[in-house]
Amino acid sequence: MKSLQRDLHAGLALAIVILLAVFWFLGHHSLHRLMEGFVGTRLQHDSEAILASLELNNEGKMYLNWSRLMPVYHQPFSGHYYAIQVGEERKVVSRSLWDFDLDVPQLALNEELLWHMKGPDGQHLLAQARTYKRHGLEFTLMVAENVSPSEEMLVQFEWVFVIVSSIGLAFLLLTQRWVVRRGFRRLKPVYDDIRQLERGELVALTEDVPTELAPLVKKFNQLLKLLDQRLERSRNAVGNLAHSLKTPLALLTQYLEDKEMDSLGSMRLECEAQVKHIRALMDRELKRARMAGAGGAGQHFEPHKEIPILLTLLERMHADKNLDVEIKFGEGAAIEADREDMLELLGNLLDNAFKWAEKNIRLSCYEHEHDVELVIEDDGPGCSANQLESLTQRGVRLDEEVEGHGLGLSIVKDIVKLYDASLTLDTSSDLGGLRASVVFPKH
Repeated sequence: MKSLQRDLHAGLALAIVILLAVFWFLGHHSLHRLMEGFVGTRLQHDSEAILASLELNNEGKMYLNWSRLMPVYHQPFSGHYYAIQVGEERKVVSRSLWDFDLDVPQLALNEELLWHMKGPDGQHLLAQARTYKRHGLEFTLMVAENVSPSEEMLVQFEWVFVIVSSIGLAFLLLTQRWVVRRGFRRLKPVYDDIRQLERGELVALTEDVPTELAPLVKKFNQLLKLLDQRLERSRNAVGNLAHSLKTPLALLTQYLEDKEMDSLGSMRLECEAQVKHIRALMDRELKRARMAGAGGAGQHFEPHKEIPILLTLLERMHADKNLDVEIKFGEGAAIEADREDMLELLGNLLDNAFKWAEKNIRLSCYEHEHDVELVIEDDGPGCSANQLESLTQRGVRLDEEVEGHGLGLSIVKDIVKLYDASLTLDTSSDLGGLRASVVFPKH
């Protein structure tokens, strides 16, 4: 299951990491370029100082006046070096190189080159070379400086940047986590309303929600209201239809009881049977409408609250029987199904138990780890194996009467299928009659 909080955390973390990586790369590149530019400028000044130290002797030959050079060029491995290449054979180098030889590149006149190279004692040098022409003599002057200390400082700075950035990243993620959780806490009223809606304590969600969720909540409430209205109209229509048929059926019954109908013989008996059948169906639909009662869509079914009311109604409907009804279930058990559907399912099964029981009915509710089981048992005549097979096979309709047990299972099986539940009918009850078990999975 996807989590918006997790996606937000991951997205922000990725964005910040990418941003810090870009900053590190740009900073690394900029600092090294800045260091190279600074050292390059200093090398250019050193080159000018060395050029100023070139003098002519009495014979008109050019030589390097050592006294005019900075002392750093006389200290071995000082980190500052120069080399002057005159022609292919003659080379003048600084004393700071000791016995290390610098390779001077061959360049055209006034051509300049700046590059990194390896120096004495493992030093990393930034070198600059250019070809000059002085006093009629063409030569290449190369100066170099050890940049290892500067690079070490840059590396230290980069590590400090990484550590500070990591701390900043952690702080930003914690801050973002707090902000996101604070934002999602504004949805808590919606979560609470959904839980109450599941328990049947509300009929709509609160619309006091963030602006982004307001259209969704409003549409959801409209759908709930529309569903309630359709369910109510459907149940009222069933009850109204059954009531409207009472008068025509009463008239038909009177006509059939007239002595003038005796001449019809078997036809009269067939008509009376069909009228009784229609009356039985009508009474059954009226019972279903009364058992549905009031309530909204989306409610959960709590057996300890609903079943006693249902049993009271059934006892009144079967007042001619003095039955002992045993109830076995805990108050914590709840079934994740619509209240009206459960009342209709239990109403059919219990109505059958009341119809065929002799003295005892047992209603049990067992809550397991992954499901909730409802069991209805009676001490009636039970069913044979063939009758059980006909009850559970596909195609049995509600208006079919099965000898021994008048069960209309089409609606029961539809409800069981709707909630991915299972229905089992057998004669394993210790009461001796039929045992109906419905198992609802937990989600």
